[in-house]
Amino acid sequence: MPRIHRPAAQRREEILGAAHTLFTTKGFQPTTMEDILGIVGIAKGTLYYHFPSKEQILKALVLRIVCQVEQQAREIAASSAPAADKLAAIMNAMQVVDTETELVDQFHAPGNAEFHLLSITAMIEHLTPVLAEVITQGVSEGIFTTERPHDAVELLLSASGILLDQDIMKPSPAELARRRESLIWACETLLGAEPGSLGFLMKAEP
Repeated sequence: MPRIHRPAAQRREEILGAAHTLFTTKGFQPTTMEDILGIVGIAKGTLYYHFPSKEQILKALVLRIVCQVEQQAREIAASSAPAADKLAAIMNAMQVVDTETELVDQFHAPGNAEFHLLSITAMIEHLTPVLAEVITQGVSEGIFTTERPHDAVELLLSASGILLDQDIMKPSPAELARRRESLIWACETLLGAEPGSLGFLMKAEP
């Protein structure tokens, strides 16, 4: 049967879709490039042209999730809502959607620390500009007073990405609660918000 020639972008998405299915059902480590070939039904050279290794495929899936969250955040930031409402909505959007929970579990699996770290750093890189825009709006509304929105957001996302990560820090429930409270204090301090005004962020863990 002759092979069907598809645009490179479409072929890439087919590969990612097949890999996504295998990684979430079979697991990342047990999955082989041959397994992916078996689902997509393409020549080995075509697969390796798009992705030299399954590690590169997982990296692409990590970035795809982050970009999806970024798109949601940008749509929220572009709305006419007050800055505080936008901030709460974006923090909720940073929660990975249920359909991606099993894939995210692969980031946390033993031996996949590189992808776990990538998921944190990519989220910081992609969402800092969006959140900084919202904080700038909050300054104009009078709820924040920071003169450095971008720097404040970058610091806060970096701190929360590490301190609230239960695989990296392995905190007890009491330690996790303390760190969340400390991060709220840090948010209010760095952003120049009224004490207690950002308590709603306790409900949205990035």
